[in-house]
Amino acid sequence: MEMNLWNTFDAVRPRLERQYLEPEFAPDTGEPPEELKRMAEALVREHSGEPRIRLRAMLLELLLTRGRIGVDPADWFADHLDADGVMVPIREHWRDEARRAMPEVAARCAANSEQGLSLSQLDLSHTSPDWRNVLKLGPAGIRDRAEKALETAEDGEAREFFAAVARVYGAMCRYIVRLADEADRRGAVRVTGALRAIAERPPETLQQALQLALLYHHTQELEGELVRSMGCFDRLFIDFYRRDLAAGRLNREQAKELLKFYWTKFFAQTQGKLWGKNFCFGGMDGDGSDACNELTELGFEVYRELRTVDPKLSLRVHGGLPEKVLLQAAECVCRGRTAVVFANDEIAKEMFVRRGKLPEEIADFIPVGCYEPCVMGKELCCSMSTLFNLAKAVELLMENPAPPRDFGELLGRYLGVVREKLDDALELTRRWELRWPEINPSPLLSGTMDSCFEKGRDVSAAGTKYSSSGVMCAGLGSAADSLTALRILLFEERRCTWEELRATLKADWEGREPLRLYVSGRLPKWGNNLPEPDALAKKIADAVAERINRAPNARCGFFQTGMWSIDWAQRYGGMTGATPDGRRAGEPLSKNLGAAIAKDRRGVAALLHSAAKLDQAEFPDGAVLDVMLHPSMVKGKEGPKVVADLVRTYFEAGGLFIQFNILDVDTLRRARREPEKYSSVQIRVCGWNVRFIDLDPAAQELFIQEAESKSC
Repeated sequence: MEMNLWNTFDAVRPRLERQYLEPEFAPDTGEPPEELKRMAEALVREHSGEPRIRLRAMLLELLLTRGRIGVDPADWFADHLDADGVMVPIREHWRDEARRAMPEVAARCAANSEQGLSLSQLDLSHTSPDWRNVLKLGPAGIRDRAEKALETAEDGEAREFFAAVARVYGAMCRYIVRLADEADRRGAVRVTGALRAIAERPPETLQQALQLALLYHHTQELEGELVRSMGCFDRLFIDFYRRDLAAGRLNREQAKELLKFYWTKFFAQTQGKLWGKNFCFGGMDGDGSDACNELTELGFEVYRELRTVDPKLSLRVHGGLPEKVLLQAAECVCRGRTAVVFANDEIAKEMFVRRGKLPEEIADFIPVGCYEPCVMGKELCCSMSTLFNLAKAVELLMENPAPPRDFGELLGRYLGVVREKLDDALELTRRWELRWPEINPSPLLSGTMDSCFEKGRDVSAAGTKYSSSGVMCAGLGSAADSLTALRILLFEERRCTWEELRATLKADWEGREPLRLYVSGRLPKWGNNLPEPDALAKKIADAVAERINRAPNARCGFFQTGMWSIDWAQRYGGMTGATPDGRRAGEPLSKNLGAAIAKDRRGVAALLHSAAKLDQAEFPDGAVLDVMLHPSMVKGKEGPKVVADLVRTYFEAGGLFIQFNILDVDTLRRARREPEKYSSVQIRVCGWNVRFIDLDPAAQELFIQEAESKSC
């Protein structure tokens, strides 16, 4: 690498950030998307009677070998393939076929979804490959492994599987050679050597490893499954980095520049307006020792300097994590770089053991998507297989005209509704899972998994060691507040009867505004370290976790409880009627593990204590607490220590994940009035970051309300 090729990032950054908005494809390198679509549809018709995994591999091969490509000589990485939108419509056609084949299931799913109660589905959007195998073997190595396995395949399904893996990885090798040829033609000297190397053998340098990870990511998403974790970055790439330094191929500043080019790819794909790409750092090794290294510090340094909302970083925290690493991540948060979530390794390890996973597998703990725990390379976690609205169950509870005798009976009724509706939602998800092999076989993703090779089975056919199905449970705080209000209004203070309250909620509190204000502002609320709502939240969470975590899925695994909601707190709120906590119909529910908007009135310490009362090791699909701080709390040199201390305090008490927003209500109001002046203001929306000015007005108003409550 010539030195005059370096120090160009700032000059070309605007171009890099628009590379997917204004792509350049060489017209003579392949077919345009409309022709690829025609060819794909013809291929599907011609081979309609053949196994779907074979057909899927043929389709991906077509796109990789016949799609137009583009290479930018100013970039350190090449990845442009003009084939988006070809594969997914075919998969959705197969999904529609499955829906028509089970009309009763489809009708029940639709009814549950339309009333805002639950969603049962195939979750194809929360996956991670075994990044270690991707980098250790390279595409040629995985192709060769599959061809060798094909020689001794034990049955027809295994033969189809290995043949499909060999086909897609052979096509990926040819695709990389095509990129190298185009790079030669364009004089793109930065990338030619790296491309030719990884087409034939595993990567040996940091640039080669990053290039391969980028191409694998794009190819899997072309296949049809979103890549929702890029693995433990510092562990995966440290050997490449150290070898480059030792050989004099690279210095630290050049490695930073490579990473800036690399991470900008992920921002440019979405312009920071979607869910972000998760890169994990830190954590324990299998023996419990700290796994941080030189790339841990370098990664957070680059993230701070980039100042973009994507990618998003996860930091795994444990007792042995160096304080300087935690403070470095906390400083990013204090300075408005809030695309960081902190994860508790100790609770995650206990959680894994309870679910039958090995304690040493904590080394490969990665948050998939936002904060859904997964064992990299061994687990397909499918963390949003089912969505469930805990607050909607309160609304259904109120439909019963018979007054409960006491609060014990009422609580029993509520938990009965939850169990009944959960069981139905899980059964519908199982029915969908049985259709997975015909809807979305995934030979590229499966080719990275050792257990898929051992079994001779695709991930869609339970090929991974752990095949989990996550259940996202939304609105815990709203449900606990509602039950608290019911206990006080009906049985302690007797301010109204069951019939009166049912009528009041049906009328959306119309004519009962004094009562609504009393309930909303005076009664105890979750998130304030108060015994009544906190105890009810724990009872709900315990009952839900017991029901879900013991339930088998249809993929030789189990369902897993997730106590989070992301933006479904707003969506499900819009589909939920008035609730006894003083909430009007259509208003948002409590988000993730947090309190309802502006209801955590006793400060951040009380919020942390409420959430920590839950047994979060029983939430193997994840659970996160959102914390909003006023900038005055974290200003100056001591600011990062404030954030770090909050993380340590919460984790020592039993918290699993925590994330922060540092917001000033006056700044947000000005940003809404003059967005062009505040494009740098970031918001941690749920499990991802966006620019505040990119939020819709309703979402902006919710954050303004929350920030206003923190400024009082």
